[in-house]
Amino acid sequence: MKNKLLTTTFYSSIVLLTACGGGDDNQTNFNGKQKLDYKKVETTEIISKSVVNLSHISNNSILYITSLTQNIYERVTNLDFSCGTGTVKINSDNSITLNNCKNFNYPFQDTPFSGTVSGTIQSISNNTTAPLKNELKLSDINIDLSEKLIIFNGKIIQTSSSTYDLIKQTYEVDQSTLELVEKLDNKNHYLYNLKNYQFISNYYPSSSHIEDFTKGEIDGEFNGNIFSVNFASILNFSTLKDLLDLKPSSANVEITDLYNQRNAISISQATNGTALVSTYADGKLVQTFAQDWNEF
Repeated sequence: MKNKLLTTTFYSSIVLLTACGGGDDNQTNFNGKQKLDYKKVETTEIISKSVVNLSHISNNSILYITSLTQNIYERVTNLDFSCGTGTVKINSDNSITLNNCKNFNYPFQDTPFSGTVSGTIQSISNNTTAPLKNELKLSDINIDLSEKLIIFNGKIIQTSSSTYDLIKQTYEVDQSTLELVEKLDNKNHYLYNLKNYQFISNYYPSSSHIEDFTKGEIDGEFNGNIFSVNFASILNFSTLKDLLDLKPSSANVEITDLYNQRNAISISQATNGTALVSTYADGKLVQTFAQDWNEF
């Protein structure tokens, strides 16, 4: 499900700115857990979803966490925030701690934020020189929503810059953990250790063109099955609407298994507007299929 709150907040900020080696076979047990097998369709689906969702704005948990926690921090330190239920306090080091904070007002929403937020937020900003830079240190952040649970520990660095025809936003994460639990239907459980993650979004106002660049490394676990990949992606969108609808005009996503670099997944733009997904196991093509981008 796309996060309209995130996309609205992200592009409202734009408006403001304009004013390793080979490895073992995938069936090998590792610490009692099973490696995902690249010969299976479900492996492609699990890994592709994990990477694609971190490669664009519409359903990106890192951007959502950044937007939500930074807004809460700024409002608390400006004494313009209160929890409907639960507590929030400012600590001696100027960090803030929330405990089951719920039903607080949030920008661009007509009703109070219905989710529950807990954890400690420390924010250090540089708003005097370009590019603008903000460093978020997040400890035991727990965002409990009706459809999913998000847990994050680590640091997120966000930088923003604006010139005549380029608005650039960058998000960087290193050595941080992200946990996602889907509450509805299948109740899937994802656990990611993110390393060297970088998301760059370039927006050109005169043409409305957007290009998103993402790279990083994930040590992941899905319902007890493990995988480890590095990835790089480039997604281009002709308009803001296409970005929000996740309809890239061109795309290239390359994913490499760090257990065995002859295992890989490649995602590109097909001629009918869907993604073309190809999976390689031990260097051999094992499957190719078309998939709608919104199905990732």
